[in-house]
Amino acid sequence: MKTVLRFASIVTLAAALVGCSTPAARIKSNQALFDTFPPDVQERVREGNIDMGYTKDMVYIAKGDPDRRYARETALGETEVWAYVDTYTTTERQRVEGPFRYRDVDGSYRTMRDTIWVDVQQRNEYEYLRVEFKNGIVVAIERIER
Repeated sequence: MKTVLRFASIVTLAAALVGCSTPAARIKSNQALFDTFPPDVQERVREGNIDMGYTKDMVYIAKGDPDRRYARETALGETEVWAYVDTYTTTERQRVEGPFRYRDVDGSYRTMRDTIWVDVQQRNEYEYLRVEFKNGIVVAIERIER
């Protein structure tokens, strides 16, 4: 019974955390602020889209917290850049030379001097969106071309 309750608690917590990452959940938790946005902005934010001239609040509600924040300095002044990251996994088959020591089913140790092939998975990150703010207003948006 305790295991079932613990599992149910974990599922509920996971659902709550996942729910916080959607525009609908962020709108709900910031409803008064969202209601101050113009109707056309509200519609775009609901869809998770952003545009030039949006405020940090509008971008936050549409996209969530950025994965990275940068301070950018140019001859024209300072800006803040929010970056959003996604991941993908690659699998590569690699050859590994023996000897390998392993425990057999009877508990004894054996040595294998062969070459084996193993699949190595690697998690890769990339920034798919960068949003640049000057005085709290979006002045540039970079999207990855697919």
